[in-house]
This record gives sequence, C-alpha cells and structure tokens, in this order.
Amino acid sequence: MCDASYTVTAATAADEGYVLPLAVTVRSAIDSLGEDHRLRLFVLDGGITPVSRDKLEQSWVDPRVTIEWLQPEVEVVRHLPISHHVSIACYLRLLLPELTPDDVGKLVYFDSDMLIRRDLADLYSEPLDDQLALAVQDMAAPWMDSEVVTDDFQQQLPYLSAARPVPNYRELGIRPEAPYFNSGLLVLDASRWRREGIGRQVLQCLEDHREHILWWDQYALNVVLADRWRPLDARWNQTAGVYQYPSWQESPLTEQAYYELRDDPWIVHYCSPSKPWHFHCDHAYRDDFFATLDRTAWRGWRPDEPKITAPAGWRHFRRQFRLSVKAAAASAYERLFKAA
Repeated sequence: MCDASYTVTAATAADEGYVLPLAVTVRSAIDSLGEDHRLRLFVLDGGITPVSRDKLEQSWVDPRVTIEWLQPEVEVVRHLPISHHVSIACYLRLLLPELTPDDVGKLVYFDSDMLIRRDLADLYSEPLDDQLALAVQDMAAPWMDSEVVTDDFQQQLPYLSAARPVPNYRELGIRPEAPYFNSGLLVLDASRWRREGIGRQVLQCLEDHREHILWWDQYALNVVLADRWRPLDARWNQTAGVYQYPSWQESPLTEQAYYELRDDPWIVHYCSPSKPWHFHCDHAYRDDFFATLDRTAWRGWRPDEPKITAPAGWRHFRRQFRLSVKAAAASAYERLFKAA
C-alpha cells in the first residue's frame, strides 16, 4: 500500500457515446484517492462535445486533480475494425505514450466503463521492473491455449469466451502457456513505449493479422507484449468473466482468489455488452454505478425502459456475446488447427 504523498499519472479515453460512464469512472477514481494523493489525468478526446466536456469538468472538481485533454488524430485508427458496443475510441490507448509529454515515464491507463474502488496510488506504486506493462489476466480467456494449459479443460470450456484468443499464436512463435491479459487496465512504461515504438508495432500487427483478430486492439497488444508484461492481482480488473463461472472449481482461480475477485473487486470493469446504463442490465455492481453517477453533473439520470422490450438482461446479453465470440473463434480455429 502507498502511504506517502503521491501523484498518480493516469489516462483514459472516450467519445461522446461514453461520456456518462466516463464521468462515473473518473469520479470513482477521485473518490477512492487517498487524502494526500494527487491525480494527473490525461483524457483522450475521441469526439466529446464542448457541452459534455463542461459537464465532465464540473463532475471532477477536486483540488487534488488536474485534467489535461488530448486531441488524438483519430484518422490514424479510423480504418480499424469495430463492432457492437466497441467504437473507434478503443484504439486511442495505443497512441497514449506518443501523445503524453516526455516527462510521463509511468502511466496507468483505464477504460471509461469502470468503477474504481481502491486508491490508484496503490496500483501506481507497483514496480514495473523490466516489463513494458502490468495487466490482469483475462478470466474469460486466461491463456494463449487453454486446452494445452488446463488439466480440466472440458470442465472450463463452457465458461470461456475463447480457448485460443490469439488463434494464430503458433505462427507468431508465442508459447501456448503464455497468459493473456485484458487491456482495459494497464500500467505502462511510457518511456520505453516511445523509445521502442510499441504503439506503431501494435497498429502494424492489426494490419498484418486482420483475419485472426479477436477483441480488437487487445489481440494485438497481447501479441506485441507477449512475455513482456507482468500479471497484477485480478482484483485490479474484475471483468464480466468472473460471473460466467458457477463456482470457483470451474474457474482458473483458487477458491480464495475467486471469492476475493467476485466479492471485493478493486476495479469493476463493465465490459459485457450489457452495461449499467442499459435498462435491462442486472450487474452485481449496477447500484454502485448509479450511486457514483449521482455525484456527477448527471445526478438523477436513469435509463428509460425500452418501448419494445426484448428477453435481454445481463444473462441474455452475456450468453449471446459469448456465443458470437465463440463462433468467430471457431472459424479461425478451423483454419489454423484442423490439421493438428
């Protein structure tokens, strides 16, 4: 735990469609910040209106916080694939080290659909050592090849979103037992990213391997950073994957780690297609989202009930999302692994 006076350098990114969850994410980071700690936050503006920017700044007023807005060249990534709830803004994190000032050597990146429940200074104080990044292993796709790594693969398979999230990992020379991370929360060695051109390498990877991509830029980040990142405590990024497992026995975690992650996450990542700001969402931390929202300029806002309701809800969206990902993955696996 970080007790001394500390300045956390962090960044996030959003477009106009994610303004409301962005307000919650940053407000929750401020509310969780230690009394003697400070937050220097860079916000990559992927197309936020002046009115929304004013409301965001009103939502984040705090003497410990400074906000610096960055205007990335969105055209650089506009040609890259997007789908459903994922917009072009998801690629903006790749530009971060190049856009931030040279004095930024270490940087925490977090997605704009999170609820931060612990002081980010504790995360920022994690040593990078010789790693390019720190991240959390993905609960829904923990390994490059879960079938090779997992003894009880058939027991876990129904709850995985992808058994091989980098379908062509063999061609790329990546170990099957290499862990795979969720890129919604990253601690970056920004200085090395600039020197080694990591962002450009990731963009090139997306161009070179379009036919194999699962989960957008996360695919390329895991390829370029393979064996050059260190896993964090899973509580720093509780993804929707933890709710797919009926018990800890089916999960890739120990019993203690499973219940800690489910019941006391340090950061909640609302990464399923069904979000708290959707009417039918029943995420376990939905009420916490709105409690924080009510501390922003959007206080009192709640989603309207759809005029035409569908059998949606959290379980329906989660099931459909998992099936769609598995279908995409199956196509790639058929090409790459049929002979094996």
